[in-house]
Amino acid sequence: MKLIIFDKDGTLVGVPDPAANRPANRPEEQVLLPGRLEKIKALRKQGMRIALASNQGGVAWGFITYDQAAALMADCARKIGGADIIRFCPHDARAAGKPNAREHYAIQCGCRKPAPGMLQDIMAFLRVTPEETVFVGDRDEDRTAAEAAGVRFMWADEFFR
Repeated sequence: MKLIIFDKDGTLVGVPDPAANRPANRPEEQVLLPGRLEKIKALRKQGMRIALASNQGGVAWGFITYDQAAALMADCARKIGGADIIRFCPHDARAAGKPNAREHYAIQCGCRKPAPGMLQDIMAFLRVTPEETVFVGDRDEDRTAAEAAGVRFMWADEFFR
C-alpha cells in the first residue's frame, strides 16, 4: 500500500452533538476521534501517503458555504498532521428545490460518494494505482465508492482498532 484515503465525518472526526446527529459546521466543533492521530503518524513513518475524501452536502442544502466546507476539510487535515491531498464534494441532488438550497450545488455528479470520482481524482493526482490504495470510511456510501474505484475498503472501526 502507498495511499490511505480517509473519509472525514464519523471516520476521523466525531459529530459535535450526537443527539442532533449532524456533522460539524465550524472547525472548532470538529473533535478528532480517539486513536486517529497516533495511527496516522505511524502510517506516515511507514511512508504512506494520506488523503481526505468527504461528501460535504451541507453546501448544497445551504447549511454551510463552500468556503466553510473547505475550512472544515483543512482543519481536519491539520488535526491529523496534514494530508497529501484533500477533496470534497459539495453536491447533493436531493437538495434541489428545497428551501435554502444552493441550486448550483444541488446536482447529480460523479464525485459524491458512492460515486468513485473523488477517489479516482486523488489517485490520479498522486499517481497511485487502485491496487496501492485503501479507503477507510464509516458508511455504506464509502464502501460502495471504494468498490466502484477498484480500491480496498476498510471500516473505520476495524482500521483504528
